[in-house]
Amino acid sequence: MQKSLWQKYGQKVNLSSIKNDQTADIVIVGGGITGLTIAYNLKDSKYKIILLEADDFFSSTTCKSTGKVTYLQDLKYSDIESVYDFNTAKLYYESQKDAIKLIRKTVEDNLIDCDLRKVKTVTFTTDNSDIVKFKNEKSILDRLGVKYYDEPLSFDKKSIKDFIMVKNSYTFNPAKYIGALIKILDNSNVKLYQKSRVTKIKKEDKLYVLYANDFKIIAKKIIVSCHYPFFTLPGFIPLKTYTEKSYICATKIEDEDDYSCISSSKPVVSFRYYNDMIDKYFIYLNCVSKTSDNLNYKKNYEKCTLLSKEITGKMPNFKWTNIDVMTNDFMPIVGRISDAEKNVFIATGYNTWGMTNGTIAGKIISNLVLGRKSKYANLFSPKRNIAVKRVINFAKNTLLGSVKSYGYTL
Repeated sequence: MQKSLWQKYGQKVNLSSIKNDQTADIVIVGGGITGLTIAYNLKDSKYKIILLEADDFFSSTTCKSTGKVTYLQDLKYSDIESVYDFNTAKLYYESQKDAIKLIRKTVEDNLIDCDLRKVKTVTFTTDNSDIVKFKNEKSILDRLGVKYYDEPLSFDKKSIKDFIMVKNSYTFNPAKYIGALIKILDNSNVKLYQKSRVTKIKKEDKLYVLYANDFKIIAKKIIVSCHYPFFTLPGFIPLKTYTEKSYICATKIEDEDDYSCISSSKPVVSFRYYNDMIDKYFIYLNCVSKTSDNLNYKKNYEKCTLLSKEITGKMPNFKWTNIDVMTNDFMPIVGRISDAEKNVFIATGYNTWGMTNGTIAGKIISNLVLGRKSKYANLFSPKRNIAVKRVINFAKNTLLGSVKSYGYTL
């Protein structure tokens, strides 16, 4: 039951772990959607590339997500505008739209069967006090030129106080998607290794030495895209982020709908439907908590299971947890880690929206590596300035015990 629904579709790949010392131009650490997208974008370059996945390729955070591909992300644009300004919110919106285009293009160019499906995406609230927030979000969407709909919902009409619906976003099967990328890369000049956990990185002169499975890999550039960075310096990532755990169930059902939904009211509820042309599933997320709340692990699992059963009338076929890295200014951390380490790149802090942010992170970093301009490099830069409200968010979120430092330094 601990395996996610998506891991059911994870293909067995004939890839080994790293078994000897090696050298490379670029080492990518992490084989989820970000690392594989970076490798996909760089596969035709002159660089010798090694990608290291700590476990197997279908055990990553990508395959523990809900597989939503959308730009309507809770009340994200109000959040960003409250910390920065409308133009920053607008640029974030454009990044998410571009990410969707990139996924669609990759699917179309490579004829990938990943059940990419256009759906209605809905953000809703069951709390009257959120109505003002929804009014503000709709105002921002109006300024962005986003068309949203007021047609009646087919679910839980009585308890919903307000909602926003768009019709041009997607869901997909993330395991099928990254499985296709792995096949493409396995036939390229990129070397892929699974069960190859990087435990340490150190700098020697102008090169970087990574240690994985007791072997050394020497690289000119390194890209850390392994969900949560395992070093504390440089970048001070634990001071800019906190982590949340969510509980997810997938249940076989007879009838499906074309909704992909999330609540802005607490507790957070998220759900979508999935049809693999054989079985249909209702995917339900609830009981989001700080990762430091280990005491309620079993209780949260049971609660999520019971709530899902109330909706479907059945016990779930799959149950799993996912951990998301959250940032204190609501935007990802993507790019060069610091001015002193221009050949070290990082991608993390997707704030639960990993499919779009992992994809655009892959484009940003591959552009930086190739010396190309990136429209969103400054927006997501790890070096971006700290705003007063971000410091407040840090004090509220991080100091409450959610920081997890792995103790390694670069």
